[in-house]
Amino acid sequence: MTMLMNIPRLYLPNREAYLELIQPDQIDRLYELIELNRDYLHRHICGIDVLRTREDVQKRWGTPRENSLPFGLWLNENQMVGRCRLTRNVETNSADIGYWLGESFQGQGLITAAVEQLMKFAFEQWNVNRMEIHCGDKNLKSRAIPERLGFFNGGMSSTYPPIEINGQIVHTIVYFKNRST
Repeated sequence: MTMLMNIPRLYLPNREAYLELIQPDQIDRLYELIELNRDYLHRHICGIDVLRTREDVQKRWGTPRENSLPFGLWLNENQMVGRCRLTRNVETNSADIGYWLGESFQGQGLITAAVEQLMKFAFEQWNVNRMEIHCGDKNLKSRAIPERLGFFNGGMSSTYPPIEINGQIVHTIVYFKNRST
């Protein structure tokens, strides 16, 4: 079953920012945002170094897949400032959210608001029972998002082994929120 349906823009509370499924003609903007933030992203995202061309970005982060939707985070109609991903696990009736934001746009509540919109979409449209966010244990800014939104800290993942990012061993922390919480 494909999740590719007509998904409208998901507006954030300030109405100047919104999430929209990444379209093929937006890959250049996503690539440019990655290039502007490559040093920053390198500190937190495993595999950022393999995204060297627009085609690499299209394959990894720009193409919707079965049960996984890539969203651009936009500000004022013309500026992509980040990327979010919503992935559904049909077997466990859960979904997880991934995100990153350009360094100069942090501290404005954009990712917090984006995660709230993606949670609402997953709970209401996909009818999932559980949301998860996986963060590197050393990425305190990323970890602050699920903590701010009332997710429970489930501890280190037993599913994902530690990885090396920028010379440091990083463990995955799993945050979760059930429909009823």
